[in-house]
Amino acid sequence: MEEEQSVLLVEQDEQTSSRLAGWLEDAGYDVLVCPGPSAPDYRCVASRRGSCPLVAPVDLVVLDLWLAGDAHMIGTSSGQLLDHYIATGKPVIALSHDRHGQHLFTSEDVVTLEWPAERRELVETVRVLLRRDMEPRPRAIARRVPHRTGSPSHRPPA
Repeated sequence: MEEEQSVLLVEQDEQTSSRLAGWLEDAGYDVLVCPGPSAPDYRCVASRRGSCPLVAPVDLVVLDLWLAGDAHMIGTSSGQLLDHYIATGKPVIALSHDRHGQHLFTSEDVVTLEWPAERRELVETVRVLLRRDMEPRPRAIARRVPHRTGSPSHRPPA
């Protein structure tokens, strides 16, 4: 019998989080949901303690790249969370609000999907990354472009 694989979903919007978690659960994944850093200081546990207890038991992370702290420009940014998740060596799916952000990362452990994610694309990307993660390979080093460039409503023209 195959062990159920698990996903940490970091998404501030409750409705979106519920929808994405439902898709992943329907596909057979165990989903742990986190709203990301919240008021009053918008700092996450990882920034306070150096590690996040939610990421340890999961196989993959899905991270919205626009969280509450980004909107308020304080606390732990989604970029800092991304760095933390990359450092764990687990694959990460970054949901980008910037249509031009599809190629911000040079690590094979990070795949960027445009937000809002489509069901088929999200589930298939999780499946591919988890299958690939089962294969032994050297750990990749990622370099990322800083994320805080303004709100998603201030996107560059297409």
